[in-house]
Amino acid sequence: MDLVLLKTFLKVAAVGGITKSAAGLFITQSAVSRRIKQLEEYVGSPLFERTGTLLKLTTAGHLLIDKGRKMLEIRHAFFDELAVQQGRQSLSFCCTPSLGMNRLSGFLSSFAADHSKNIEFSCVFTMPEEAIAGIDSGRFDLALIDHCDGLELKDHLIHHLPDDEMVFVSSPSRGISRAELEIERLFEERLYLKNKNGCAKRFIEMNLLAMGRSFDDFASVIFFDDLLFLTDEVMAGKGISFVSKGFVRKELQDGRLLAHKVLGFNHFRHRSLVIGRENLSPLVESFVDGLFAEFHITSENPTGI
Repeated sequence: MDLVLLKTFLKVAAVGGITKSAAGLFITQSAVSRRIKQLEEYVGSPLFERTGTLLKLTTAGHLLIDKGRKMLEIRHAFFDELAVQQGRQSLSFCCTPSLGMNRLSGFLSSFAADHSKNIEFSCVFTMPEEAIAGIDSGRFDLALIDHCDGLELKDHLIHHLPDDEMVFVSSPSRGISRAELEIERLFEERLYLKNKNGCAKRFIEMNLLAMGRSFDDFASVIFFDDLLFLTDEVMAGKGISFVSKGFVRKELQDGRLLAHKVLGFNHFRHRSLVIGRENLSPLVESFVDGLFAEFHITSENPTGI
């Protein structure tokens, strides 16, 4: 059985539709439909029946859900054991940029150095949707993500991590002295953000929507794909930014930046560790234990499927 077709089927079954599956897998809707048709031809039976706008599993579909997951687990277990026998192991990890560049930089460096002789370690910084797509396709063993808007994870194994505090920051030279203020004051400022589709922008948009306001209300917005550059621009008094408080902790402590919260904003976003499969290799378990220690939390049973 083609495992690409099987993984696509499991994704469609999890979200209940072609459109969401295509977005989550970063492929076209026609490609998802074609893969499902190919798998149904191989199985010799329909796997879904349409109920309104949703796809409902048939009897064969329900059976394949259980067996399909076991097939993927067997495949993973085989390659894990083979890697150990050959004296090589691999770990592929993905996280959102602010986490990787700030909160985890020391941990990732130490882990790579401690295991450099016996593993192939891959670390990718990217957006939550691509991270989840990588988990679904088997590209990543683990993904640590910030929730910037309505990300759907009900069909995944997850560990909840401490929330991240997001704040607007400015240079003292801008004259924004208040720690809590109305959003109208910040609309007057030039806003620096990393990415047009990034988590910070989407988190702001979610808050503004709840307040009946729009992102377009900002006087000026500049996007630049370098967090360190953005921080330098803000410290130089050229505008404001919206970042993880942990990312600028040192600058806040020494007074080079001031933190601001907006009245009516939710400034805390969730973080989750998404796990690609139930049975982890010793190497991946070691990495997870290290992450929990880094966040000063105890291990918990993952929620989800």
